[in-house]
This record gives sequence, structure tokens and C-alpha cells, in this order.
Amino acid sequence: MADHYNTFSLKHFAGIVADCMDIPLPESYAPGIPWVSNILLARLGGTADRAVLYHADAVGQYIWQQYTDLFAPIYQHTSLALPFTSTVESVTPVAHATMYTGLEPPEHGIQTYTRPQLTCSTLFDVLLEQGKRVAIVAQADSTFLHIFAGRELDYFECPNAISVQEKSLELIAKDQYDVISIHTFDYDNAAHAYGPESKEALNAVSLEAEGFHRLAEAMEEYRGKHKTLMTYSPDHGQHLTAGGRGSHGSKMIEDMNIVHFFGTIV
Repeated sequence: MADHYNTFSLKHFAGIVADCMDIPLPESYAPGIPWVSNILLARLGGTADRAVLYHADAVGQYIWQQYTDLFAPIYQHTSLALPFTSTVESVTPVAHATMYTGLEPPEHGIQTYTRPQLTCSTLFDVLLEQGKRVAIVAQADSTFLHIFAGRELDYFECPNAISVQEKSLELIAKDQYDVISIHTFDYDNAAHAYGPESKEALNAVSLEAEGFHRLAEAMEEYRGKHKTLMTYSPDHGQHLTAGGRGSHGSKMIEDMNIVHFFGTIV
């Protein structure tokens, strides 16, 4: 069978989160995927009042397929894996803008690797309008800190993935935020430098998966107090170049096909 793109566009991500939190979205947004939202709502036993959205940058579906054991810490806390197709171009600003606006790139305006502050409505804006307390925790110079800047939420910039995890754990322990959106890109950096399947890159996949595990364990402390949605949600993949390094931005299956994991804690 020939390679093919996954069925669902990344633009449905915001709709799924909004469905699970019973947050109305603007009509311009792509809707959630009803059967996905219904499964998660049934497992939540109602709507989520907390969401922890973890974005490990550039982890393609084929990495999950070929190195499944590395994702065991994620499986431990999730119950649904959903294949998505990334955006064109398959680069971080385009993909994350689509993920958080429910819009195609020509509609939200980021179509190449540029990082302007988005002026259209984003999931963050909708959450804030509903009175939700929101935080972004990201590595230094993260796309999240650029395209989602200027909003009445809390931004935490950290020097590396480990410090992102530590700050996120601190915020979870304080139990002050309804939504925490987290962005790390150690895998992306290692894959660009050494290749997507290099030992350095695969070690970064493992470290980020363990980071998700630590965050989920922290949220487990609030069983019975909160209904929590957790996601592990990459933006695009990477392919190997003739020079032995990783790259992305193409329409190649390696760049375009990704998989998201969804979990619930009640």
C-alpha cells in the first residue's frame, strides 16, 4: 500500500479541547471530531475543568511506529491515540497556529516560518473570555512565546526542556491554572543536528515522554478534585536529508503525519 496522509487535519485540535471543556468556539473554527470528543467526555464523566496540553516539537508518526517503546510513559496515562495530518508548510509556527485557531494557514495568516503575533481569535482567547486561568510554559524563543504573545495569560520562558518540566510541575502543584500549554523542542533540535533517528534524537524523544509522565503523575494527585484532559500533541515530523541531518517543511509523509495521545484523569 502506498504511503498516504492521515485522515484528520490538525485544525480539529482546538475543537476537541473546547468540546471536552464545554467551551463555545467561534463559527470560524473547525469543529472537534464528535466521536473523539464523545469518548473523552465519557471517560471524564463530564466536562474537564483542567487541561494540560504538552507539545513535543517535530515528533513524526513514523518515530512512534518504529520506536514504540519510547512512548510507554505516554501510554501509561492516555487512552486514545489519534493520527493527524500537519499543515503546509509543515513548520512550527504554521502548525501551532492552525492547532490553536482551528483555521487553515491562509485563514490565520501564517503560511511559512514567520512568527508574527496572531491577531485572529485563538483557543487561548476563547478560554480567557470564559474566565479560564491560562499559562504557557515554553523553552526560550519558543514559537508559542511569539505567535500567542500579548494576551492576558501568564507566560513562563525556560532555558531548556528540563526546566520547562520543572516549572510546569510547580504550576500544577500550585493548582492555580485551568489550562497549561507546554512546548519543548529538544527532539527537534537533536533531529536537525544529528538526524531524526539518531541516538541523540531518540534520547530526546524518551526524555520528553518521561516529562509528560511526570506531569501526568503530578495531575494524578488531584484525582477526585479535578477532571483533567491531558494531551501529548506534536506539530509535525522530520525527514532525513542526504547530509544526514533532519529537516521539515515539505509535504513528505515523514513531515506531515503525526499522532496525538489523549488521556483523562478523574
